[in-house]
Amino acid sequence: MRQATVNYIVDAVAFLDLISLTATGVIMKWVLPPGSGGGHGRGFRGGRGPEDVKQLLGLGRHDWAEIHFILSLLFVFLMLIHLVLHWSWIKTCTRAILFPSRPAPCDPADEGALP
Repeated sequence: MRQATVNYIVDAVAFLDLISLTATGVIMKWVLPPGSGGGHGRGFRGGRGPEDVKQLLGLGRHDWAEIHFILSLLFVFLMLIHLVLHWSWIKTCTRAILFPSRPAPCDPADEGALP
């Protein structure tokens, strides 16, 4: 598989993961805020009964937090892969910025991208 194809796949999956992270964050912040029952410790929420437990798609706040955490780990992993795939370009640009007297252009062609 060509490097450009691998870059595209990694970046597309990372983008979808970031959108999912945003969605789960919005759910935990505004749809199921702290104190909404969460799903764990039923019956021990300051005297509120089980009818007060709020859920979305059958999942409570803590369940959404677990999904959010897994998505965040996946995003970190994808960003590490992204950095590895672009490492030669990162080195080239870093040299060009830190040592401007050296002729080291920051050109997307340096990493094998399509013109």
